[in-house]
Amino acid sequence: MSDGFSLDDALGGPDAQQSHGQSLNNPWGAQNPGQPGQPGQQYPGFPGPGQQYPGFPAQGQQYPGFPGAPQGQGQQYPGFPGAPQGPGQQYPGFPGAPQGPGFPGAPQGQQYPGFPPGGQQYPGFPAAGQQYPGYPGPGEPSAAGARAGPIVPPGPKKVPCELPLPSGCTAGMMLNIQGVPTGKRFSIDFVEGPDIAFHLNPRFDERPNVIVRNSMIRGNWGQEERQCPKFPFQMQQAFKLQIIFEPDCYKVAVNNENLCKYPHRLKNPAGIKCIRINGHVIINDASVTMV
Repeated sequence: MSDGFSLDDALGGPDAQQSHGQSLNNPWGAQNPGQPGQPGQQYPGFPGPGQQYPGFPAQGQQYPGFPGAPQGQGQQYPGFPGAPQGPGQQYPGFPGAPQGPGFPGAPQGQQYPGFPPGGQQYPGFPAAGQQYPGYPGPGEPSAAGARAGPIVPPGPKKVPCELPLPSGCTAGMMLNIQGVPTGKRFSIDFVEGPDIAFHLNPRFDERPNVIVRNSMIRGNWGQEERQCPKFPFQMQQAFKLQIIFEPDCYKVAVNNENLCKYPHRLKNPAGIKCIRINGHVIINDASVTMV
């Protein structure tokens, strides 16, 4: 190497400077003939100023496809419900105030789909007055044939009167009467169409006083029954009478004492549709219940 030669001298000429500049900007030599010559581009397809990568979202977007203000002001994610779709929504499809609280499409007062409306404790909960689902209402027969509550409500009755029995007689049905005799005789009849299944007839106009029991079938009275251990009624004095329908007979009690039994002569208890009270008696209270 000769004296006085330096690297600066070797690179001092204009051509050298131009070649040197190209080497600094592109250490691999001249640009590829296919590269764009646009200012600020580092390679073909390089994003313009302000873009971090190809497809980078525009100003105000947090990621590609992020909803901008025109699509839904204040949206948190694509499809997030904005104010026009339902204020106060927590997620897509969440029910807004117009749909009712609870769940989409919920009626007012329901907490979840199928939840019973107000006043019911669970789906199928019985209505007011029922003790359990399917429990019969007052006077209605249950699956076993029994009834709940009074069949005929209590209260005074104007004589003559009829107490309806829509479902006829069943075992355990009881007639309750509180009254006062006022004359010669009165009667209580269990009526089956034109027939009388059971006729109970206290008589003050016979000596001795007697309680006649009988049945009328196809227009004809049968053999009377008259024997009783006592005659418990007194004129103008209150009494309490009970008649219980049993599978084989009627049981009669007066003033809480068993008085007599009367066997069934008609065999269709479901056909007994009313109890008829007639004669000289005041009925202060009469009802039909199950025991």
